[in-house]
Amino acid sequence: MISTFKFLLISIFLFYTINGSCAIDNYTYSDDSLLIIKINIEGNDLTKEKIIIRELIFNEGDYILLSELSDLIGKSEKNLLNTSLFNFATINYEINEGNDVIVSIIVQERWYIWPYPILEHADRNFSSFIKNREWYRVDYGLYLLINNFRGRKEVLKFKTIFGYNNSFVIHYRKPFIDKKQRLGLGFEWNYFRNHELPFRVSNDKLDYLKLYDSYAGENLNFSTFLIYRPFIYTRHFLNIKFTKASVADSLYSLNSSYFINDKKEISYISLDYVFDYDKRDSKVYPLEGYRFFALINKTGVGIFTQQGVFYLRSILEDNLRLTDKLYLNTGLEGKWGFGDENSIYFNEAIGYENYIRGLEYYTTNGSAYYMSKTNLKYELISQSAINFKFIPTNKFSKAHYALYVNLFFDTGYVKSEMIMNNDLVNEFIFGGGIGIDLVTYYDKVLRVEYSMNKFGEHGIFLHLGAPIIKD
Repeated sequence: MISTFKFLLISIFLFYTINGSCAIDNYTYSDDSLLIIKINIEGNDLTKEKIIIRELIFNEGDYILLSELSDLIGKSEKNLLNTSLFNFATINYEINEGNDVIVSIIVQERWYIWPYPILEHADRNFSSFIKNREWYRVDYGLYLLINNFRGRKEVLKFKTIFGYNNSFVIHYRKPFIDKKQRLGLGFEWNYFRNHELPFRVSNDKLDYLKLYDSYAGENLNFSTFLIYRPFIYTRHFLNIKFTKASVADSLYSLNSSYFINDKKEISYISLDYVFDYDKRDSKVYPLEGYRFFALINKTGVGIFTQQGVFYLRSILEDNLRLTDKLYLNTGLEGKWGFGDENSIYFNEAIGYENYIRGLEYYTTNGSAYYMSKTNLKYELISQSAINFKFIPTNKFSKAHYALYVNLFFDTGYVKSEMIMNNDLVNEFIFGGGIGIDLVTYYDKVLRVEYSMNKFGEHGIFLHLGAPIIKD
């Protein structure tokens, strides 16, 4: 089975890589070709022109067909919006008598510097926090996010969190270091400690140890990564990370297999490789296009090989326009892990960041799982713009919004040896329902959903973010 999977993974990798390379090939001359002689850019007060040019499917000096011009313009506009650098991006063109084309790009930049206080819950998702109503489990702190740092699409983050949990994060990402804007790099350092940690999954829910006067666990990470983007829609990501983690004696006494090899403190180096081919029209709320994502992880590299865990994870997503206002979104995720199945630390499955709708309150752990999400969306309000004249800056005064009704059905299966009265492992699980999705500017999606699960339980859930599988 593993050999078959490897063959399939390599085949899909080669297919998308080849197709990705074709996406930006230069067009050759023919009798009905147009020649792009000039690209003008307006509105980029901070963003460097080369950052914008990188997202276009055409360049100055390219020959293109008139029949393809509109499609290339539309895709390039979506590419610019997918950078999350602009609230609006419009591309116009003018054709001269000699079949020469002048392209005009008008962008409206976002606000890029976000210093703001943090007030957040400590639960796995917002619905769990609303149900538990444990208001003391709140974190507070300060978060500084600088997008498009120096106008070069760099990202700089500083975060300090106090309160129920403590966290300190420094993150820097530079998308390119070469003239062709293909190779980038970055690093992240983070430290966090928790007053409570889950020590097992029982009755399909996490059992927590709560220590009010001390910390249940500590975790220190340092990672450095390389990003290779040879084509518009293709990215390769290589990450090497050092981790040192420990748990309190009281948690270790409850579950000596929390980590691996019956240790209460571990140090390890992990290596990740990611291949991501993303040709969706929007990363925030996709309606058309497809994506293939694959992750290979090896935990326990070099002198830390005794902490051996290996897993593969992949996501396939397809988005189709069925009619003018009707869309179908399907997503499939699979994970195959090899290592100590008794470890709760290394075997998170469905119910954490990705979950079956209707089963938000439940959690599963296991060495392997699959999950699918299917959404049938109807556009109630197409993307529209609104102007708030009382706001003095155009970075906030003009906003877009859209509204959709969403019928959905999710399924999953988790393979686990840690049964412990858990009804959701080694069983087909599902949930479905109907919801309303509000999509607005600055990548915000608000969802209100009514769901029912395999147990017949039902309720109303509030979520932030698109109803897709997250990577």
